[in-house]
Amino acid sequence: MNPFYNPFFLVKLLKSYLFDINRLNRWSEEKLHRFQDNQLRSMVNYAWKVPMYHNLYKKHGVHPKDIKNRFDIQKLPIVTKEDFNGKSISELIPQSKNPSSVVKVSTSGTTGKSLDLYVDMYEIIMGLFGYLRTIRSYGLDWRGQKLSIIGDFAPHTAESGYVKKGLLPKSWFQSLLQNIQWLDTNDSPEKVLKDLESFQPDFIGGYTGMLGHIAVLKNQGMKSTIQPKCIASTGALLDPKLKEYIEQTFSTKIFEVYGATETGPIAFQRPGTTKYSIMSDFLLIEFQNENGEYVSSHDPGYTIVTKLYSGGTPIIRYNAINDIVSPDYHNCGSSTILPDTIKRIYGRDSIRLYRKDGKILLGSSLTTIFSRLLYKLETSKIRDLKVIQQTVDKIDVQYVVDENLRNKGVKVEEICEELNKGFKEVFGPSAIVQFTEVKSVTRDEPRIMTKVNPKRMKLTGFA
Repeated sequence: MNPFYNPFFLVKLLKSYLFDINRLNRWSEEKLHRFQDNQLRSMVNYAWKVPMYHNLYKKHGVHPKDIKNRFDIQKLPIVTKEDFNGKSISELIPQSKNPSSVVKVSTSGTTGKSLDLYVDMYEIIMGLFGYLRTIRSYGLDWRGQKLSIIGDFAPHTAESGYVKKGLLPKSWFQSLLQNIQWLDTNDSPEKVLKDLESFQPDFIGGYTGMLGHIAVLKNQGMKSTIQPKCIASTGALLDPKLKEYIEQTFSTKIFEVYGATETGPIAFQRPGTTKYSIMSDFLLIEFQNENGEYVSSHDPGYTIVTKLYSGGTPIIRYNAINDIVSPDYHNCGSSTILPDTIKRIYGRDSIRLYRKDGKILLGSSLTTIFSRLLYKLETSKIRDLKVIQQTVDKIDVQYVVDENLRNKGVKVEEICEELNKGFKEVFGPSAIVQFTEVKSVTRDEPRIMTKVNPKRMKLTGFA
């Protein structure tokens, strides 16, 4: 049955839209904590009906009655991708759930293992409501203004599952979302900017790299009169200098949204701050080190996520997003394990390089190298890159040149020289960087990888 023909579903949806989007601004800390306790109990009861979780909880001697409040979350076993791998849909949703009522979404596979999960229509819409919450905090109303969303709509991606297979096939939603433009980050920056120009959005949300590329095109003279009231970046860390460049190009403010395929929106930067407010009514996040100990405020740790709503595959104490993030416990009341603020996002732990002083380099460090091609050289000539760290001091960089831009703007040699400066600034002056032009970069393995054995090093923390 189409859920939009179900009056109970529509009432639930209307209630969520009217009351849930802004509830964090209205609720006291006490009311939020009561809600978190109730939702956690509800989610554990729901997971008990899902074969994969049911078997896991029985194995660890845990029963839903053991979970009374959010602090009891520590009694539950941590779940990894290995727990999901090889499981059929019947093992990942409640046995009473009709498989036709859920949509399959897949993680990106940047950690080397793609993962299939299932979401229902209510989850998809709640994820959209979470995104609407971010733009409301910047004074935009989606009903009266135009929104352009630049997503990754390749067939296997989560965005394709949520939007192309979830929202847009429903005619009811197509008419409701006429003021939202859906663009594909896999298209050329030229096409994306032309489509934006024809739509004239009040808001643009998209992947950091694409936002940088369309800013370069606009600065290089490609016709564009768009003046969004604000821009949101996602998918990759935003270098401060690139942020300034995009803001100056479009004469507006840009903020970051942090999320994941498995959870939907997680946190976002509110106006006037560089910290990230966690959507604490949508999910709970714990931050632990490699030994399973909770990290201190501002110290880096692994994100362990519990989603507080689900109609498909529940996400409870899920430790497979692989992001290194530092929490801020200073404004979270009595809770010292479940903060409501993130201080810093370091990046995906699977993308590790090492410096000879023992520092671990993640995405936030590497972003400072590649972003300079956009904000400093203003070039999109390099279409793809692969970085292989052979030793702590030797790095191979393979790059792909856009043939349409080969003889335009800065020379390839200047680009390599600028990248070389960036690598030496990050890795130290003794770093030796070898650049090789290739026709294509393989997607069968990570585009940033190392051959350094960290067990032979004395690691001193994250850079």
